[in-house]
Amino acid sequence: MPLNVIVEWLRVLKKVISGGLSKMFSTNVVKKLNVFFKKGVVRVSDSEPVVKKKYSVYGNCQADPLGNILRTNPDFNEQWEFVQFPKPSFELRKNDLPEIEKLVGQLDLFVTQNVGDSHGVFASDNLAKLLKPSSTVIRIPNAYFSGYMPEVVYFRDGEPHVTKFCDYHDEKFLSFFMEDPVNAVNKAVNAANDTNTYSRDFVIENAKNSLEELKNRELSCDVTVSDYIEKHWREEILFFSMNHPKRKVLNHIASQVLSRIGQSSTDVRGDYEHLDNTRLPVYQSVKDVLLGDIEWTLALRQQDIDLQTYYEGHAKVLRSLEPEFLRNAYKKFLEKRNIAY
Repeated sequence: MPLNVIVEWLRVLKKVISGGLSKMFSTNVVKKLNVFFKKGVVRVSDSEPVVKKKYSVYGNCQADPLGNILRTNPDFNEQWEFVQFPKPSFELRKNDLPEIEKLVGQLDLFVTQNVGDSHGVFASDNLAKLLKPSSTVIRIPNAYFSGYMPEVVYFRDGEPHVTKFCDYHDEKFLSFFMEDPVNAVNKAVNAANDTNTYSRDFVIENAKNSLEELKNRELSCDVTVSDYIEKHWREEILFFSMNHPKRKVLNHIASQVLSRIGQSSTDVRGDYEHLDNTRLPVYQSVKDVLLGDIEWTLALRQQDIDLQTYYEGHAKVLRSLEPEFLRNAYKKFLEKRNIAY
């Protein structure tokens, strides 16, 4: 018998029972006839679980937070089960492939950043080929904005040694240290506190350029986030570091994902900050461009610190390195920076 006929028959039966004839049946029988009609899912018994569709979010450290934020929409959570990747994309290695193939093969919804070909078999295009034919793919942007912290860089040529204190580095502090290690910390603190370190025009132009780069990357995505950042970036500090956005930025992406799959409600709940374990310095000359007096505290590994301690921690690591290694690493860093500009 076709499913739609069965459903209609049960619907009529439920009306009859609720209309008064339930007295003809024992309580136990009525319980067994309890049929749930919710969002197209039929359960003939309370003990029979609803089979949820599976989804995952793939990409960098923003992926798992997005996956969990989606679950805060009650309607979505009733129908979907979150299947987490064991690691962010940049940590996956060849021996992870069997587990990833199995994970992707069971998904009904694959929400993914555009993880490029440099990741080999773990590029998002390659993983999408492992999906079931009926699965849906939604491409999301990596929320990245350097408007608050134009001096923050990765010192790749010095890794892993230079990341013992923090994964991020201040380009100005690196320059101060290489020129004058004794006074580098004081110079960096002064630069961060000086209202003239960056001009107003520079701050605005830097933010504009960062947004334009993000918009270009969004051309190959199904949702956007640059629109939200562009509208609100001066009202408050929206990023803890250039690639660790606040929850409200991730909420904007999550709501669009819900809309793309046809959810009538795209609201997400909660205010837990998933990515605030590190909060980098925002120079005073950048704060002066923001609208209002915005308070900002630094943190490392979820512990609040001050500017002096932050730069002293970096200096301690650099002093511990073999001088020739540090000089060569910094030289390579500058060469790559010059090419980029």
